Amino acid sequence: MSNHANQISSKVLLTQPGTDGLWTFVFIDMAIFLLIFFTFMAERMGNLELYSASQLRLNEIFGLANTLILLTSSWMVVEAVHAARARKAKKVSANLTLALILGCAFGVSKLIEYYSKFTNGITPATNPFFSYYFFMTFVHFLHVIAGMIFIFHYRNTAKSCTDSSRYLTGLENVGLFWHYVDVLWIFIFPVLYLVGRQ
Repeated sequence: MSNHANQISSKVLLTQPGTDGLWTFVFIDMAIFLLIFFTFMAERMGNLELYSASQLRLNEIFGLANTLILLTSSWMVVEAVHAARARKAKKVSANLTLALILGCAFGVSKLIEYYSKFTNGITPATNPFFSYYFFMTFVHFLHVIAGMIFIFHYRNTAKSCTDSSRYLTGLENVGLFWHYVDVLWIFIFPVLYLVGRQ
């Protein structure tokens, strides 16, 4: 029984997408963000009135739209990985193109949101809530930009999926990173836009 379990475990490890290096990066980066989330929530509890009033100045529609955009783009990347495993270069390129377009849509939405804040006199120096808001969303935005650069590269080299196992490994790393960016936003959205909203 234990031999059978070991064989199953070995197969799972062998089929795990991404490389150890990227998994390590994701784990460390996630741990840092968790510390930021906990610090934010602790300070929020100490100054609930200010944080709640500031939160009402955020537009949760933007947050929800960005969530749907990132979820859909993650789906496109998953489809691209499946296509790469089947060595269908055109399908890889098409799905990564859609993921890029959605990434751009997220960026445009975020820039519009930032613009609306600045034109209304809201900056990172306005109060502690907005310091956290701009810091968390901007660092996440940098992750999105990094992910889009990787997606763009693998879109442009999609033909390599037909004759290179390294391409598939790299694309799986890109997929893992992009899913992580998605998961980060799924935490950021409720923490900043929804928790305690009245």
